[in-house]
Amino acid sequence: MNLKSKTKLWCKPEFIVIGMITLRNTMVSEQQDNKLENKTAIKLGSRLETIASLVPAGARIGDIGTDHAYLPVYLVQAGVICQAVGVDVHRGPYESAVENVKAYGLQDNIQIRHGDGLIPLESGEVDTLVIAGMGGVTILEILATKPDVLQSVQTLILQPQGAENRVRFELLSEGWRLSEECLTEEDGRLYTVICLSRSEGLDREEVEQRMKQVIQDIAADCTGVPALEAAKDLEQTLRNFIWQLGPLIIERKEPRLNDIIADTTSNLRRVVLEMMRTNRAAVSQRAEQMRQEIAMMEVIKRWLYQ
Repeated sequence: MNLKSKTKLWCKPEFIVIGMITLRNTMVSEQQDNKLENKTAIKLGSRLETIASLVPAGARIGDIGTDHAYLPVYLVQAGVICQAVGVDVHRGPYESAVENVKAYGLQDNIQIRHGDGLIPLESGEVDTLVIAGMGGVTILEILATKPDVLQSVQTLILQPQGAENRVRFELLSEGWRLSEECLTEEDGRLYTVICLSRSEGLDREEVEQRMKQVIQDIAADCTGVPALEAAKDLEQTLRNFIWQLGPLIIERKEPRLNDIIADTTSNLRRVVLEMMRTNRAAVSQRAEQMRQEIAMMEVIKRWLYQ
């Protein structure tokens, strides 16, 4: 076929249409690639940023309650991890997470699954679990649902909202070690982040030993405080407070503890005022216990910032 014949062939309408479609598809593909390449790195709030800082390099994480999958997307973008599974029990957040992973082109790195807690995970699939923004009791219940999945997990990064004392005490009693804990502030609210490990950090006995001297020091400062003169088992009450506030946080005398103590005492005072409206013996007894707790929190505050 000569050049003239070729020119006539390519000028036929059907070839022009095919060429235009091919060109259009190529341009669309390039625009999508450019859009993905130009996608800005995801930014986290201080709460999730603190959690991200505790994720071991190269971890295979399971993000339970992943919401929009911001955390796994951030960690993959930052090169901290290569693989993650995000789980959410609610259809809306699950669908948002799927869309976000797709938008950032990370389908090969992050899987999003719809389901409750650890149930969608397979044994040995992840070595690090992140559970944030849930009640402490709920977190403990989630961890108990699939022992075979938990068996291969080496690191827990938890951000409980309440029952922090139970989370710490029960998991350390099960053999976990307290690796790190810290306070972080976001939108005027303080959050506690707890990191536990199979191999690093303090076991329960070591934590109790380090708490012992702190308890003795604070108990000594309770002497002469009228509200605490009749307090029973003062050291046990102090121990409970320390498990709630955080042994490592207390030991470091974290400045933000001042805000937590202020909020706690304010809430206790409000409850006591409500209780004073009744003459029931049981309520009056509990109100007296709460007055002692208020006094003890004030002593802890003085000890922390003396």
